[in-house]
Amino acid sequence: MIKKLGLLVLGFAVVLTLGACTDQVAESSASEIYVAVDINPSIEFIVDDEDVVTSFNLVNEDALILCADVEFIGMNIEDAVELFISLATEAGFIDIESEDNAVLFTVLGGDEDSLAEQLQERVRVRALRFFARNFINAEIFTEDFTQEDLVLQAEELGITPGKLKLILLAQSYDETLTIEVGMETPVKDLVAQVRAAQKEIMDNLTEEQRAALVEKKQALMTQYSERLETHLQENTPLTDEEIEAIVNRVQNTIRTTTREEWQEAAETWRNIIEERRQNTNNEDDDSTE
Repeated sequence: MIKKLGLLVLGFAVVLTLGACTDQVAESSASEIYVAVDINPSIEFIVDDEDVVTSFNLVNEDALILCADVEFIGMNIEDAVELFISLATEAGFIDIESEDNAVLFTVLGGDEDSLAEQLQERVRVRALRFFARNFINAEIFTEDFTQEDLVLQAEELGITPGKLKLILLAQSYDETLTIEVGMETPVKDLVAQVRAAQKEIMDNLTEEQRAALVEKKQALMTQYSERLETHLQENTPLTDEEIEAIVNRVQNTIRTTTREEWQEAAETWRNIIEERRQNTNNEDDDSTE
């Protein structure tokens, strides 16, 4: 059912303060930041100190289908995030009629605590505006580094949970990297390792592979284009002031959201994403029989 403005509920966008990576920052003069957007499809960006994308990685097959023909390098990160979410909407990965949509942002790195936090806030608000403008219900989460097991491990190691998360991320690209070596590695170098790995992965995508993925994308866009167009036509376009009013209302909701509510909503979101992934895998299996 199409949601009119008076009934539009974006859900509560939940933000818990990021445990920013501050360890060994004095050794670093760079301020590159890692930004991941997880909708299933999922994408990772590396962003420089001017908010420009310097590398990206399409994490799964859905992301490859969605963005095989898209060049994010050189884009402002807020523009890149909105483009990714917009493409996901056009291809049906975000359901315009569902109340189960969610986006997870993970932001790591930077040479000051405030840099990652400020960037996290900007991309989150940009996503909120997109959903409001397109009359889409969605919850926006930011990665929570207060899980007890992660916090306890970080405390035992004498580093922040954010630094530990960055080490674990780098390990996902380099299985030879140990926690001990990661602890001694400056944040900027960990981010640089991730950037180099991203570039290598994307450079290995052949033109034939890109063409096949683009064909799948075009089929999805055709399938959902009429539905999206109808959805937008049945809702009166919002003014900038109306969009900001929705964003501000969500912001106020954030301030009153309890940790327990966040944990419950985040768990629900994870279950939904896992179910979607399993359904996708099952469909792929059926198509090969």
